[in-house]
Amino acid sequence: MTTATCEERRGWQVSIGLSQRRSNLSHSMREHVLLSIALLALAGCSKSDKPEASGAAQQKTEPALSAPRIDACSLLTSGDIQAVQGEPIQETKPSSPADGSFAISQCYFAVATASNSVVLTVTQQAGGGGARNPKDYWQETFHPSPKEAEKEEEGEKKSPPMKIEGVGDEAFWSGNAVGGALYAIKGDSFIRISVGGAGDTNAKLEKSKKLAEIVLKRL
Repeated sequence: MTTATCEERRGWQVSIGLSQRRSNLSHSMREHVLLSIALLALAGCSKSDKPEASGAAQQKTEPALSAPRIDACSLLTSGDIQAVQGEPIQETKPSSPADGSFAISQCYFAVATASNSVVLTVTQQAGGGGARNPKDYWQETFHPSPKEAEKEEEGEKKSPPMKIEGVGDEAFWSGNAVGGALYAIKGDSFIRISVGGAGDTNAKLEKSKKLAEIVLKRL
């Protein structure tokens, strides 16, 4: 057998070393690749295991809404106005006075004779944090505490509201010799109705009562 020279033996050692390094490198690379694949697979499983949030859960919770606002102009018809005032409606003019505590809808029912026109206001609870229950306002206005009543007496002198029986849950007439308005509450809403035209306080009160009874049935 031919004896290898020193140069040949060195060449073999280098080749063997390189081969081992390549083998070690390939083995290391395979370990890294396999580890990466395993981690990706685990991540995919972890993601798929988590149930997707429903659309309702993803959306922010909406604040509770107040009851649908009533349109005051829809509560009286032209026939209703004509039966009481003798003239049909020529035009309705809706408005919504700004008030953060209440949802207010007002309607001006215009007839040919301007002085015979009717104004109706409906007050409901508004939505939002500053909303108040109309029942509380009603209580404070028509059933004030002795302390509040004393303050009112110290202020401007005026006739106290007159309680009216048989209209809504409770009703009061507030006015003077010239005119006034009828307030009536039903449930969590109350109305104010003012009737124009000729006639004394009693005549206007009776007309207001007739229209209020119609409105309250439609609330």
